[in-house]
Amino acid sequence: MEENVKTIEQREQVENSACGCGSGGCGCHDEDHGHQHQHAHQHEEQHACGCGSGGCGSHSQQQADLPIRFQILREGDRVVEFGSGTGNDVLAASQMVGPSGKVVGIDLSEKNIQTAREYTDQLRVNNVEFRQGDIADAPLPKEYADIVYANCVFNLQKDKQKVADEMYRLCHHNGLVCVSDFVIMHDIPEGLRLEGAQLAGCIGGAEKINDFMDYFRRTGFEHVEIVEMKKVHLPDDVFKNHLSDEELLQYKDVKSEKGIFNVTLIGEKPGTCSPDTCCCNPDKHKN
Repeated sequence: MEENVKTIEQREQVENSACGCGSGGCGCHDEDHGHQHQHAHQHEEQHACGCGSGGCGSHSQQQADLPIRFQILREGDRVVEFGSGTGNDVLAASQMVGPSGKVVGIDLSEKNIQTAREYTDQLRVNNVEFRQGDIADAPLPKEYADIVYANCVFNLQKDKQKVADEMYRLCHHNGLVCVSDFVIMHDIPEGLRLEGAQLAGCIGGAEKINDFMDYFRRTGFEHVEIVEMKKVHLPDDVFKNHLSDEELLQYKDVKSEKGIFNVTLIGEKPGTCSPDTCCCNPDKHKN
């Protein structure tokens, strides 16, 4: 396994799963983030995940329980979702944070925002908000959120580093980032990745797993870990144009570490600097 990938041995649980987006949500308060982060790991060991038959970006019912599966969003948390679509995940998270918390969804599509607001009005939910905007330049103030998460939208961005930087800007100190998307483990034929992108657009932007993690390390997040991963199973006819029979058998082996994987990443923004032990660069991440 490549560097810093947390082996959870979930592959047997998802061996028969279709291609789909993993999803994870999480929240924190400064004083006990470590306990909650550990809880997330334990919870993920027990549950497979994916966005179901709807595929990436479809916001199916299974995808919509993203924050709830981790069971660590707490009442009063402020949460931001990048690429909120029609708002299913936002509404699910709103139940966890309660009336004293708030969940904000950001999406570039005016139609998605309109639909999400209509759903919210129908359900009379008062602790959510939807804002139209580019997630690389989010319409929110710095250090706004306890948790910023994105499900299968990171790989679609032209400037991924800018999006990771924006997640860092929005997190308060000790806040969490949680991102689910596709990555590549070891080398695979470029044509295979491109054909996979025809089935799920975010596969097209998939990079090697350490490159994916480095976006978040570079911007300043600490304790960046992969807390969940599952192998993507594409139709056989996609493979036949790019792999020999032997390579196909190796790729389809559930224990093989080569291929396209859906992963969930979590990282933590460092705590506030003190005069005695400065932990960060004061010139970094200015608003």
